[in-house]
Formats: sequence, C-alpha cells, structure tokens
Amino acid sequence: MWKSVLVQRALPLTISYLLLIIAAILLDYIFHVAHLAWIGRYLGVPGTAFIVFSFAYSARKKKVIRGGALSFFLRLHCNAGWVGTLMILVHSGIHFNALLPWAASALMMVVTASGHVGQYLLKKVREEVKQKMKQLGVNPSSVDDPEQQRYWDTLTVKTLEKWRHVHMPMVSLLVALCLIHILSILFFLNWR
Repeated sequence: MWKSVLVQRALPLTISYLLLIIAAILLDYIFHVAHLAWIGRYLGVPGTAFIVFSFAYSARKKKVIRGGALSFFLRLHCNAGWVGTLMILVHSGIHFNALLPWAASALMMVVTASGHVGQYLLKKVREEVKQKMKQLGVNPSSVDDPEQQRYWDTLTVKTLEKWRHVHMPMVSLLVALCLIHILSILFFLNWR
C-alpha cells in the first residue's frame, strides 16, 4: 500500500495544496487577531513578485536564461509559486469586495492545483521513460548519443504537452486578471 502511486505521488501533492490553503487561513487569522490585518493589503506586491520570479523556469526552458540546471529552476518555480500564492491568498483575505478579486483568487487556486498535477505528471512520465528505456535495454545514464537523448526528451515533452495545453491558457488568463486588478487599483488610487 505504501508503495502505491497514490501514496507516493498524489498524497504529498494533495497535502501541499491543502497546507497552502490552511497556511493562508491561519496567517490571515493571526494578522486579524493581532490587529495587523493591514499587512495583508501589502502582501500582494511581494506575492506577485514571487510568482513573476517563478517564471524564471519558463525563461530557462526557452533558453532566455542560459546557465543553471533545469531541475533547479523547476524547484524554484514550484517553491516561489507556492510562497507567492500564499502571500496573495493572505492579501485577498476572506473578505472580497468585488467580482475581480474573487475570479482572480479562484483562478489562481485552479492554476496552483494544475501546477501540482503537472508536477505529478512530470515525475510519472520520467519514471515511464526510464522504464521503457530499461525494457529496451538502454541504460538511462549511459545515453551519450545526442540523437537518442533527443528521442527520449521528445517522448517526455509530447506526453506533457497535453497537460500544458490546459495549464498555459489558465496562466495567461490569470495574468490578464492580475493586470486588470493592478490597473484598476492604480486607476482608483487616491493620488493626493
């Protein structure tokens, strides 16, 4: 039972997602009890900065950033996204005043859940590729031929593209809602 895919992969990601929600509720509660609720108002900016920083992974994948291991950037993407989402959830609090914050927060949680699913899929696909290589008698660590390595990488990417066709449009919509939110704040801000 402890070696099942559900326990080893899905359970940790589900716990991570639930911890994000619980941490946001607790942090918001602590701020309110300590009469520091005003801090939440200002967590939107660093939270957004963390999420923007997490896009370094995409920049590394597209070779905009040339140096560094892709696995490092993936961990950075996951961790910065988690922290940024936590900050933005505390920023939005449990008292939404308009439709836009509700929509943006709900979509952010869907994108975060989708990211957790993608993280699970990536691990699963890597394991399947290693298993296929083993079945074919290919040692994954001894693949020196760039052409052969490209084949295995392509197989991995093709499998993950199906998930990306869902995740990336949601991310784009989330970015649009966030920009509308920021522009509306700047527009209605009292500049005196």
